[in-house]
This record gives sequence, structure tokens and C-alpha cells, in this order.
Amino acid sequence: MKILLTPEDIVKRCSWDNYVYYIIGSDKEGEKILKENTEFEISERDALIIGILKVLETDNLIHRFNTYVVDLLTNKSINNQNQALIKKKTLSIAIDRFLDKFPEYWDADASYKKGIKDLKKYMIEIKSDIDKLEITQITDQFGSYECLNSNSIKKLLSFNY
Repeated sequence: MKILLTPEDIVKRCSWDNYVYYIIGSDKEGEKILKENTEFEISERDALIIGILKVLETDNLIHRFNTYVVDLLTNKSINNQNQALIKKKTLSIAIDRFLDKFPEYWDADASYKKGIKDLKKYMIEIKSDIDKLEITQITDQFGSYECLNSNSIKKLLSFNY
């Protein structure tokens, strides 16, 4: 299969952070490639690694964020006394890293600029709501952790955007 795309296509599909980390290896080189925005061919293997084959382009970044968080909760939650819990720190880091998918040096078109602005506002609201959730302390042989109920977090997410 021949896959032709531009670096901007990768950003619009929320895979830029994975492309820079796994394929390019350097943010400085990534900035140069994105500014040139020249069409290139990517191998199927690389496309699979960065997750470009399973997503569609959309400027509804709040929906993409919500999907990202639900996927995180599905994969990183632990079962404790019949409750699905996620470490608060893990969730916090993942939320902050979502914006890495849209680098500051990207010259986005108007719809994506609006989408990023709305996303940042939405993320502030979600973080504030998460801080109000009840914390469950979990202790194991490696230490003590602050955890949140995964279902409570899912209820905070609004898929009406």
C-alpha cells in the first residue's frame, strides 16, 4: 500500500507527537519538517506505529480528546475492590500531553485554531472537575497512590460538542 501525506495531515489526525517520538526522534527536526510541509510517502509499518491508519481527520478536537481519555481509562485502570481506578498522576500527565499533538510551531488554519482554543478551555474545565472528585488511596508493595474512579471521570466527559 502506498501512503502519501503531508506533515500537516499527521497533525490534523492527532498523531504528531507519536510521529516525532517514534519516527523522527527530535522535535527540532519535526519543526523543520512541519514548516516545509512537503508531501511524502510513509511506510505501512510507520503509519501503524503512529496510529495514523485508525483515525479520521476532524477539527472537533474535544471529541478526539474525550476518545483519548476513554481509551486511557480503558487501558490504564486497575481493578480494586470491584472498582475501576486510575492513578491521578497518570491521568494528569496524559491530559497535559494531549496538547503535544498540536505543536506551537504549527500554523493551523482557522477551524483548527478555533478547535485548539475550545479544547484548551474544555481541558481547564475537565481538570477543575477532576480535582473535585473523591480520591481513593491505594497502597501496594511499591508505595501509596492517589487514585480516581474511572467511571466518575467518564461521566465528566461531554460528548455533545
